[in-house]
Amino acid sequence: MAGTPCHLRERRNNNSQTQKAASSRAKGKLKQARQRAEPNGKNVIQRKRRTNHPAQQNNDMKFNVNSDEMGKSIQGLAKMVSGKSSLAILDHFLFVVDDNNLHVTASDGENMMRTTMDIDVLSMPDKEDDRRFCIHNTVICDFLKNIPSQPITFDVDMENSETKISYMNGHIQFPCTSGNDYPSICFMKDEHESVSLPSGTILEDITRTSPFTGQDTLRPVMNAICFNFLSEGLDVVSSNGGVLVKITHTSIKTEKEAKFLLPPKPVTMLKYFLSKEEKDVSIRFTDNAAVFECDNWQLTCRLVEGRYPNYNSVIPQNSNIEVTVDKKQLQESIRRMLPMGNQSMKTVKFETAGTVLTVSSEDVDFNKSAKEDVTCETSGNGITIGVNGEVINTMLSQIHSDVAKLRMTEYSRPIIIVPDADKENETFMGLVMPTLIS
Repeated sequence: MAGTPCHLRERRNNNSQTQKAASSRAKGKLKQARQRAEPNGKNVIQRKRRTNHPAQQNNDMKFNVNSDEMGKSIQGLAKMVSGKSSLAILDHFLFVVDDNNLHVTASDGENMMRTTMDIDVLSMPDKEDDRRFCIHNTVICDFLKNIPSQPITFDVDMENSETKISYMNGHIQFPCTSGNDYPSICFMKDEHESVSLPSGTILEDITRTSPFTGQDTLRPVMNAICFNFLSEGLDVVSSNGGVLVKITHTSIKTEKEAKFLLPPKPVTMLKYFLSKEEKDVSIRFTDNAAVFECDNWQLTCRLVEGRYPNYNSVIPQNSNIEVTVDKKQLQESIRRMLPMGNQSMKTVKFETAGTVLTVSSEDVDFNKSAKEDVTCETSGNGITIGVNGEVINTMLSQIHSDVAKLRMTEYSRPIIIVPDADKENETFMGLVMPTLIS
C-alpha cells in the first residue's frame, strides 16, 4: 500500500497469521471435544437423520365387492337407522375390513345389526385403526339403489378422510370418518340361555303374531312378541289387549323354562334377514338382551323388561257354540260389508242359525247397510255377536287351512278362531274380543 511504512506492513501480516493459527487450534479442540462426548459422532448423526425421516406408512385401503350383494345388506341395515339419535355417528354405517371379509354395522343405540360379506382386498393399511371407517347411510344407500349389479372398488384414504367408489363407467367421491368413535353395544352376560331354531319357524311366527302387538308407549310389554320356552313346547304370543294370538310348537322343548320379550325394531330386522336365510338361527338371551346369529349376520338387541300377562287365563276353555266356515268365503263377505258399516268402529255383526252365518253391517248416520248369508256348519245354539271386521279378516289370514272354526260362548265373551286342522307339531289359536252392537 502506497505511503505505508515497511515495518507496519510486516506487523499486520504477522497478526493475521497469528489469528488464523489460533482459529485453527480452536476448531481442532472443539472437534476433539465432540469426539470425546460422542465417540461415534458420525454414526449418531446418521441415526438421527434416519429417525427424523421415518419410512412412509400405508394409510390407504382398497378392495372390490359386488354391488348387488352389498346393496341387499345395506337395504336391510337401513331399517336399523332411526335418524332421531342424539349421536350423529349413528346416522352412519360402520365398515370394518378383516382379511377378505367386510363387516358392515348399523345401530340405533339400543340395537345393533352386523352383516358380513366376501371382498377382494387390493391394499390394506398398516394400522388396524385405519381399517375402520364410517359412511353416512343415505350416501351409500342412494348409490347402491341406482347402480346395476357389477363389481365396484372402494378406495379409502383415511389420512384425508375421503372415500372413492369406482364402477364400470364412472366413480363417486365423498367424505368418510374414522370408525373408532362408533359406539359398541354389549348387553350379554356370561350366564345366558341358548337355543337354536329353524329360520323359517322364527320368520313365520313373528310374521303371524306381529300384526296383533300393541302400540302403547306406556305399556311396552304389550308391544313385544313373547317367546315362552316351556317343558311341553314353545309358545309364541302377541296381544294388544283386545286380540291375542298364540302359536305353540310341541316339538321345540327345553329342559329349563325361559322367556324373553322381543320389541318391534328387532322384529322388523329379523323379518328382512330371515326371509333370505335357510339355516338354523342361534339365539342367546338373558333377561334384558338377546343375540340372533347366523353365518353372515348378527343381531344384538335390548329386550323389553317386565312381566308378560298370563295369556292362558283369558282363553275360554269350554265353548258351547262352534261355527265351521270356508275361510275365503267369510273373508270376502266381510270385505263387502265393511264399506257399508261404521268406518271408525269397523263393526260387523255375525248371526248363526243352522247352516247359515249371516254377516251384516250398518251405518245409521249415513243410512247405509248390507247383509249377506254364508254357508256354514253350526253346533250348539244360535248367537248374535259384534266383531271388528278388519281384525277378523287379519286373523283368518294367519290360518293355513282353507276352513276355519269360530268358537263362541255368548255375545260378551271372546271369539276363538282356530284352523280346521293344525300343522304337525304346531297349534294356532286366535282370540278376538267382541264389540257392542245396537
